[in-house]
Amino acid sequence: MDKKIKNFIDNLLENNILDKQTYENILNYQENNTISQKSKVAKALTLIGGFFVLSGLLGTLPLIWENLSYWAQLLLLIVTTFFLFYAAGYSQKLDNQRLLIFKSNERVSSFLYLTSTVSFAAVVVFALNILGETTTFNLSEDLAILITSTTVLIYSSYLYKKTFEIFQHIALFYTLIFFLGSVGNLFLRNVEPWGIGLFISSVGIIWGLNTYSKLLQPSWLGYFLSSTTIAIGVVAIVEDLLSNAEIASIVILIIGSSLYIWISIKLSEQVIFYIGGLGLIINLPRLITELLPDNIWPPLILFVVGGVLVTVGLYLNTLRENIKKIS
Repeated sequence: MDKKIKNFIDNLLENNILDKQTYENILNYQENNTISQKSKVAKALTLIGGFFVLSGLLGTLPLIWENLSYWAQLLLLIVTTFFLFYAAGYSQKLDNQRLLIFKSNERVSSFLYLTSTVSFAAVVVFALNILGETTTFNLSEDLAILITSTTVLIYSSYLYKKTFEIFQHIALFYTLIFFLGSVGNLFLRNVEPWGIGLFISSVGIIWGLNTYSKLLQPSWLGYFLSSTTIAIGVVAIVEDLLSNAEIASIVILIIGSSLYIWISIKLSEQVIFYIGGLGLIINLPRLITELLPDNIWPPLILFVVGGVLVTVGLYLNTLRENIKKIS
């Protein structure tokens, strides 16, 4: 049992929140459900094997590629994809499914499914290449990319729906970006930089809304992908439209960072808070330097403002604790 958990339930017992029988039941349950050392080794070997398969796929294939026919190359990729897919499915059935040697809730199957996504993408690419080489049916490069992105998005969507794991969440997000980018490349070739920024921000907003609605899990990852994507898009828009108004662009970025911090408090999501805080750390010195070019002012002002904020925060926390005691 984790030391912190053990200390916590010991404290509950000492303060008579737990009775002796419940305390012993918790200890027995934890002992019976703890993954054995052999199970940890088996899961570690599975994960390492997945790394080796991916490394071999990316490193060995170029060495033997010239000696294989197109059909042999495609068959090898298909077999690899099926192997990874079924290995991941089998891994899902293992006891507890968690790789505790990393003190993480992530699952071996999630990594194997991610590897199979890479392999599946390679299958689609090589299948289209073979189709173009062996038949008179020629696809343009843009159309081939669109077909590839569409099929990989469908596959990653299926895997996310099947697992709801972190790696499938990441794969779903970036395959969606890949798909939308391929559509934009096909139909919107002459978009201004601010338009690209608007597109990126829109994707981030939609992703954040779907995370808020509990459609996308885990929520911290959904909010991280959403907030970083929105931030990148806003920076692209501001830098393009306000390239000649440096102070105005910095002020907008500071307001956006402050908005992130406010949203993080409302949603109780630390990851959004950290991104907003990083934005302030980057942009506040830029603003002060623009307004007061003297080198001593930026660090001095930040130091004073930081001290004031810490003092106010501690004071507010003290008030909250006093209200708790009174009530």
